[in-house]
Amino acid sequence: MPWTKLKNIILLILVLTNLFLLALVVSQSLQNRRQNSQTREHTVLFLAERGVEVSADSIPQSIELLPQTAERNQEKEQQTAALLLKGEVEKEARGGEIYRYSNSQGWVQYHSDGSFSAYLEPGVYPAQDKKAACTAILETVGFEGTLLEETEEELVFQQTWNEIPLFGQRVIIFCANGSVSTISGQRLIGEPEVDQTRKTITVSTALVRFLNGVSTLGDVCNRIDRVEEGYVCTATLTGSMLLTPAWQVTTDTGAYQLDTVTGTVWRAE
Repeated sequence: MPWTKLKNIILLILVLTNLFLLALVVSQSLQNRRQNSQTREHTVLFLAERGVEVSADSIPQSIELLPQTAERNQEKEQQTAALLLKGEVEKEARGGEIYRYSNSQGWVQYHSDGSFSAYLEPGVYPAQDKKAACTAILETVGFEGTLLEETEEELVFQQTWNEIPLFGQRVIIFCANGSVSTISGQRLIGEPEVDQTRKTITVSTALVRFLNGVSTLGDVCNRIDRVEEGYVCTATLTGSMLLTPAWQVTTDTGAYQLDTVTGTVWRAE
């Protein structure tokens, strides 16, 4: 048999084998989705039997967010401080992994747990339009976030990562005498990377853990109105930061947060 013909036969066999394997994978995936959907529906009925009304549209079909880990990037901190203070900065180690960067425009101080604060000299950032001024500052330093609250003197922003909320990572910007005065809050300490050591639970398990967690807290709810997916950020003793997928659950009696890795529930702040 000529080599060309034999080669074509081999290629055809490989193509057919790959198509067969692909069909198996797709079939298994569809079967898993059907099973997860059925389990989810049964869990919703289970909660209803215990007096908790849940709309199927208010809860996620699946938990897609993956656990992440971020390492502190001090070089990036200095670059951000220089951008905020509009020029070269001097670095000062203040002990306990705390670093302050300063120049004639003000100073910025970073902590290992993601907390930070800044003071800006009057006039460095005029704030006749406070929202526009504060938004521009955050864009300058690469802080992605959404405005949560605004008063006459303060604006509160919640940080996001790839448009995903980071619960608890908030920045407060204070304005006085027509300019931005101080900035303080919590922020990501570095670029997140997938953490393969932690796995998330299923939607059904999360719902059951939520019911049990609310009961453990001594609370009662009769209806789940909304579930928002995001991350909870926790600093570790080694200087890294864990980003844990979480639900922020709004009920008829209050708001809670659910860790979708451990299933732990606590009242939202």
